[in-house]
This record gives sequence, C-alpha cells and structure tokens, in this order.
Amino acid sequence: MQSLAAALALALLFGGSADMDGSGGVAAGPDAAIELLAIDFEAWEQVLRNQRGSIAVVDVWASWCAPCIERFPHMVTMHHRYRDRGVQFLSLNLDEAGDTESLEWAEAFLRRVGAVFPNYHLDENMLEAFSRLDLLALPVVLIYGRDGAEAFRLTGDDPNNQFDEGDVEAALLALVGREAGGSGNR
Repeated sequence: MQSLAAALALALLFGGSADMDGSGGVAAGPDAAIELLAIDFEAWEQVLRNQRGSIAVVDVWASWCAPCIERFPHMVTMHHRYRDRGVQFLSLNLDEAGDTESLEWAEAFLRRVGAVFPNYHLDENMLEAFSRLDLLALPVVLIYGRDGAEAFRLTGDDPNNQFDEGDVEAALLALVGREAGGSGNR
C-alpha cells in the first residue's frame, strides 16, 4: 500500500497530472481530496523546488506531537487568509514509516481540520528524517521565500521559548511585505 502511495505521489510530482495545481502539490480547491501522500526525501526536495516563485509555509508535525496538533487548525486558517497572496501552505508529517495506525489517524485529522493544501508523509525512518531535515524536536514551521531559500525556521527546540501562530504570521507578513528574499531565524 505504501509503495502505491509513493508511486502516486511521484506521478503527481513529475507526471503533470490533471490534479496538479502548478505548485508541486495536489489541487487545493474546495472539492480537493484531503490525503496524506507518502514521499521519500528526494521527492520532498523536489516539492520544495517546485514552490519557487511562491512563499512556502511548511508545517512539520506528527500525530504524537500535542503542540503540533493544537496549532495545526491555525495553519489552516492562515492558508485561507494568504492563499491568494502567493503563499503556498504544505504539511510534512514525520510519523514513523510503517506506523499504519498513526498515519490513518493523521489523515483523518487532516480531513477533520479541513487541511485542503498539500499534505505529505516523509516515508523514511523517523530518526533519519529528523537528521536530514536538521531538526531537534517538533513542532517546526519552515518558511521559504519566493527564491526557494529558507527564510524562517520556527522551532520548539527550546521549551522555555516556544513559538505560536502569531510568530508564524509575523514571519509570513515580513515575506509577503517584501517581494525579495531575506533571512530571519528564531
């Protein structure tokens, strides 16, 4: 089943399917199917490359991360607020590859909160995924400028200095307000 999902994800990424919205993800209209597409790290890098020209907001999350689940509906709200301003929201789930129960829960959660933007599951060993993405902990929101460069990395690394949706929106507004790339990290 996972290999079928991976094949579908790659076909969507590289095959120019009618479901494409031109941004490297599945269509995100009101009738779009909400699903969690399994991809490997190389396909994820291609998804990011396909975002060039847009501001990309990536919510990195997992079903076991309570702050991720609590914050996610705010990301859906921001998606609706900014989608017509050249901003593409994506989610990247890091539940353990092969954990069917968690992945089914995650997909049902995405449907429940109306996450109509592209949603991916990094179908890699969780520790390897954290390493390759240079993450220490979740939650994480990565924001890429129109040039494709990471402009903001909001993390939950420091338990005494957590970010919230206001921080995400402030970073997003900084990029939307200036059309050129830039850098800012927290």
